[in-house]
Formats: sequence, structure tokens, C-alpha cells
Amino acid sequence: MKYEMSIKTKTALTTIFFMGILTAAIAGIGYKLYYDNVMESYITYTETVLGYAYEATDEYSFGDMIAEREMPEEYEEMRSELNKVKDCSDIEYLYAIYFEDINDIHSLHYAINAKTQEELASGKPLSEIYSYMGKPCEDGAFEDDTRKTFQNAVMSGERSSMTLKGYSDEYGNMLNGYRVIYDSDDNAVGLLCVEIDINKINVGVKRYINMVILTASVLTAAIVALYLFNTRRYLIRPIVSITENSDAFVKKMQSNSEPEELVYEDVNIRTGGELSLLADNVKSLADSVASYMTNLKAVTAERERIGTELELAHKIQADMLPNIFPPFPERKEFDIYATMTPAKEVGGDFYDFFLIDDDHLGLVMADVSGKGVPAALFMMMSKIVINNLAMQGLSPAKVLEKANEIICSSNDEGMFVTVWFGVLEISTGKVTAANAGHEYPVIRKAGGDFELLKDKHGLVIGGMKGMRYKEYELQLEKGGTLFLYTDGVPEATNSQEELFGTGRLLEAMNRHKEHDVTTLLSDIKNAVDVFVGEAEQFDDLTMLGIIMN
Repeated sequence: MKYEMSIKTKTALTTIFFMGILTAAIAGIGYKLYYDNVMESYITYTETVLGYAYEATDEYSFGDMIAEREMPEEYEEMRSELNKVKDCSDIEYLYAIYFEDINDIHSLHYAINAKTQEELASGKPLSEIYSYMGKPCEDGAFEDDTRKTFQNAVMSGERSSMTLKGYSDEYGNMLNGYRVIYDSDDNAVGLLCVEIDINKINVGVKRYINMVILTASVLTAAIVALYLFNTRRYLIRPIVSITENSDAFVKKMQSNSEPEELVYEDVNIRTGGELSLLADNVKSLADSVASYMTNLKAVTAERERIGTELELAHKIQADMLPNIFPPFPERKEFDIYATMTPAKEVGGDFYDFFLIDDDHLGLVMADVSGKGVPAALFMMMSKIVINNLAMQGLSPAKVLEKANEIICSSNDEGMFVTVWFGVLEISTGKVTAANAGHEYPVIRKAGGDFELLKDKHGLVIGGMKGMRYKEYELQLEKGGTLFLYTDGVPEATNSQEELFGTGRLLEAMNRHKEHDVTTLLSDIKNAVDVFVGEAEQFDDLTMLGIIMN
């Protein structure tokens, strides 16, 4: 007879196993939290000490001393100030360094260092205690990665205090806080550094982990014993009762008993909780099936109602976009046409064009993150905001900046929208534009081919407050074309998981480059449809084209 492990034994082994995992998890999480908290306090302390020391470098114009490699009378006065800072702090080192050749990471030299009164009382000559201007740093004082970090800080002119953890053969594991020193001409000339020994963190962490493991082991043994005592009374006996009654019910079903005979006997379980609920649920299963069939009709009706509402939402969204062509019959200077095909009933893409005044036409192409109703609502808000700002006569960059501020101020869901916004000066064909993370536009000069215009992107609208956007200009002469689109065009995917891509897009456009703008957009849509074939459309497909006459 094959031996089968009892529920009690399985429960005991499972409990021991998972308690062991819990112990390890607690130890790991505890280690991470303890280490991070201690390290954070060290970093804060390092930056505080660094701030006090940096005040002395400003007061004594230490940046000029480094730039000129000189040690005037104020040099030792400043060292005294740094000595006071070190005396009052729990740090290992306080010093300043500079690169003799900023392009050579191994050209680090000391500019000054500080010592405590205890260190100065060692009896050694000051020339051995202090590091003076021009003394080369020891070969093992810093790792190359640390030297490169220092080099980047000086070359980039970083203004804030920074910290890094490093190791050197000479000094071991250290937390280094550093800040760039500037001369009176505001040139970055060196670094002020504060170092704290972080080896002692490991001692505290080890003591903490040992305590956690010992405590968790004792608790595991106690919990297992208590758990096994209660298992039989509150778990095994009720399960056996439910099993016997369920088995009797199944045997009645297998013997083709009459429906009225299929009665599940109540199980008298006094433990309450999930086991009592399990017994009740088995008994009410037949009633639940009948209830389910009743509810199915209501669910079907609800789906039909939702479908009707989505169809209405699609119509409302379509009506919000310019959809009468030609939109400005009296304007013969240009032809414009646009389309939007959502992947779902409603989408997040949108286009827009509008006359700001008699000589300026606003052009918008945008793509909201996500799909469906949330994206459609966000799209409507974004369209209205951009339109209202543009009609105030603001530049494209300012329109995007103010739109970003408005949307970020009430964007708890974290949605965003990519936007290309341009203003066409109709009389000259000059387009002033700005791009907030959107696809590259496509342009064509009269008689030429369509080409991507790889403009500079800014961050998406709604991504972060305080963003600034750059403008650029392009010229549309007579016969020139500007084409805007969303990523649903180049990212259209066929059944082989291949993307349509900008290469195929330009190919399709150049095959029909002499067509009018309406036919051009239709040709592109046909090319995408042929490429995708039977594959499902996963993204909205939106396009806008304008040709100067």
C-alpha cells in the first residue's frame, strides 16, 4: 500500500518551511531598511558638514587660490576654519582637491586638508600632517571610477552637494561627500570633500541580523507547536466532515438519483470562518446556477447599453475634431485634410487645425497615453487647453509650457500626451513649431521627395511640471507639403510582428507624391491596411496633411 502523508504532517512541514522563508524575508527586509536608514543619515550628516566647510571656501575666495595655485596669508586662516569644522564633526577626512589637467583623471592634487586638535598633537611636523597646495594625491587614494566622477562634476559645473560610496586600498570603504569649488570668475576649479568611514555600518547590520534570526527561530518553534495543536480541532475534523458529506452528495449524483434526492446535508461546523462558508457555499451551489441564469439576461442588456453609450461617445469625439473638408473654402493658399481611426470605440489620438488670425493657422497632432474612454476624456481636455492657449497668440513653445502646467496641476492619474504644435504663417509659408515627445513630421519641398524632419523633442505634456520647450522653423514654399501623424502609423503591426515603420511610410508617400492631400492620406491608409492584413489594429491611426498652393 502506497504511503500517503497525513494532513497533519503536511501542515507541520509546510509551516516550518514557510516560517523559514518568512524568517529569511524578515532578515533581508530588515537588513535593507536598517542599512538604507543608516546610510541616509550618514549622507545627510555628510552634506551638513560639507555645507559648513563650503562656507569657509567662499569666505576666503579659496577658488581663486586653487586657480592661481597660490597660498596667501588667508590660506592658513581658512585651514583653521576647516580644522574647527572637523573638530566639531564625526568625520574621517576633510580636504580639497583639483585636477592639474582636467582631462587626466590621475592628475589629482591636494589643495588643502583639515586636522583635529588631537591629530595636530601627535608631535609630527606640520609638513607631514598637512597637505599643501600642489601635493599629488596618493596612487591608491581613489578608485578610477571615483576619479571619473570627480572629473565629471568639475567639467559639468555641478552646483549641489553630492555623495558617493567608494573603496580605496589606502582608506577602505568610505562615504565621500563632495562639492565643486568656483573661482571669482565662476569657473569650476576643484572639489571640497568630506569622508566618513562606513565600515562600522556592517558591524551594526551583522548584530541586527543575528538578533532577527534568533528571535524568528524561537518564534517559529512556538508557532509550529501551537499550530499543530489547533490543526486537528479547527481544521482537520471540519475538513473530514465536509469531505464525507460532499462524497455522499457526489455518489447520489453518480447513481442518477432524482433531483429532489440530491440534498446536501448541512455540516455542523462550529469553527466559523472559511470552513463554515465552504459548507454553506456547496449547499447553495444549485441556487447559484439558477441565479446566474437570471442575471445573465440583465448582464446582456447592460452590455448592449454600454455599447450604445460607447457608440455615442465615438460620435461625440469625432464631432469634436474638424471633420468638414475643405474647412476654409475661401482660403486658396493651402489645402488641408486629416483623418483619425481609433483602435477602440473611442481613442486617445487627436488632430486639430484652426485660424488664429487671418494670417496664422494653428496645427496640432497629439497622442494620449492609453486607450479607450479614459484616453478620450484626457484627449478632449488636452485639445481644449491647447486650442485656448493658442488662440491667445502665444508662441508654440509657450503654448506647450502652459498646457503642461495646467495638465500637471490636475493629473492624479499620471496620464500624458505627446504633442506636435506648429503655427503656419500663411502669407510666407513659414512654420514655427515645438515638439513635446511626438513623432517626427514629414516634409516635402516642391518637386522633391518626402523626408523625415528630425526635430528636437521635449518631454511629453503631463510628464513633469516646469518643463521648457524649444521652437524651430521650417519653410513651406508653393507646392510644399507637411505631413503629421501619430505612432499608430509607423507602429502598425502585421501577423509576423513586423512594424510598418517610417521607411515604408516614406516609400508609400513618395509613390504618390504628386497626389492631392486627401488622396495622399487615403493612399497611406491603404498601404498600412495592406501591410497589416488580418492582424488586429492595436493603436489609433491619425494623420494630417497640408499642401501650400
